[in-house]
Amino acid sequence: MKARQLRTRIIAYFVGISLFISVLFGVVCFLFAYTIEDHLFNVILKDEANYVSQQLSLGNTPVPRLEFIEYLEDKQQLPQFIQNILQESPNASEFSSQGDLHYHLMWLDQGLLLAEVSEQLVVRKLKLGMFNFMLVALGIVLLVAIILAYLSLAMAKKLLKPLDKLVEIVSEAPVEKLPQNFSDQFVKDEIGGFARTLEQALDRIRKFIDREQAFTRDASHELRTPIAVTQGALTLLKQEKLSEKQLQLVNRAAAAQAQMTQSVELLLALAREETIQQTNVKLLPIVESCVLQQAPKIANKDISVEVNVSSNAAIAVGESALNLILSNLIGNAFSHVESGSVTVSFTDNTLSIIDTGQGIPNEILDRIFESGIKSESSKGLGMGLSIVYRLCQRLDIDLSLESNQQGTAFHLTFADS
Repeated sequence: MKARQLRTRIIAYFVGISLFISVLFGVVCFLFAYTIEDHLFNVILKDEANYVSQQLSLGNTPVPRLEFIEYLEDKQQLPQFIQNILQESPNASEFSSQGDLHYHLMWLDQGLLLAEVSEQLVVRKLKLGMFNFMLVALGIVLLVAIILAYLSLAMAKKLLKPLDKLVEIVSEAPVEKLPQNFSDQFVKDEIGGFARTLEQALDRIRKFIDREQAFTRDASHELRTPIAVTQGALTLLKQEKLSEKQLQLVNRAAAAQAQMTQSVELLLALAREETIQQTNVKLLPIVESCVLQQAPKIANKDISVEVNVSSNAAIAVGESALNLILSNLIGNAFSHVESGSVTVSFTDNTLSIIDTGQGIPNEILDRIFESGIKSESSKGLGMGLSIVYRLCQRLDIDLSLESNQQGTAFHLTFADS
């Protein structure tokens, strides 16, 4: 269908351009014919003017040699409509009457010449014939244009066949395996050069992907081992006789270690584009857990925290993914508010985290979800919101942002569970 549309457009362009040029040429031809005709009458009048001037110099009564030219001694002898026109346009030399008569006028030192050229207007008489001829010529031009368009399409199809083959190679390649070693089958022309450049670019992309996959595998292995060791050590430590203060610290370390385990697994799944498990989870316990987890950030601040989430609220999303998203958003709110309030509310399947901080600077607001983007006052690495954005995209969560000098609001809209 697209190929037919392209062919129709190319033919239409050829026909349109040919039609425009033909009409323009026809108009120019008519103007040229009228101009030549007027110039001819002026030449004839000049020749007669020389003859009449010679007769006057000899004292003879001048009689023009051509029947349609008349010598007049005074402009009062001119037809009345010509006199009226001369009053408004004294330099006029060409006149047309209502009776379809046409005149040319030339002034002499003594008197003037008036030529009634209605019978000599060749272009007027041939106008219909010229118009019919141009219509026939226009039809021939359009026919030739259509033929040339089809020939051009056939030639273009032949010339672009290697490009179609290149597109086919790239489009049919599986996502997990980029095409390689395909440029040798193309001749050394512009398309062949493009194929070699494309192959080199795909090769660089392939190597980059290989490095990223190797890093993901290595990170998965290297991070899981110390996490498992830490988990075992904390489990053994809990079996010892500990003071209440020590037990609190151990439980806090165990909670942080569990969160780290979930975060590592989740981020590795995100990097490997694996499916993230989604189940119905109660929202309030996760919100409360994230608030308590991030509470040390507001220990010495005059901040009130309000949670407006129903105990029955549930959403279809992975617990670890939601925990990571909310930890970043609530942690950001706690970090950027010195005094005021942070509100977490859930209404109509939308979870909102609203703070009364100074807001996100306008110069980075449009790029706040890019990796490494942060305000000058931020002490983080600028990675948290980027991770949140990518997780929301993966989990089909609609993430929106509002920010001004009165505060910032993040809205997470979940699909109906």
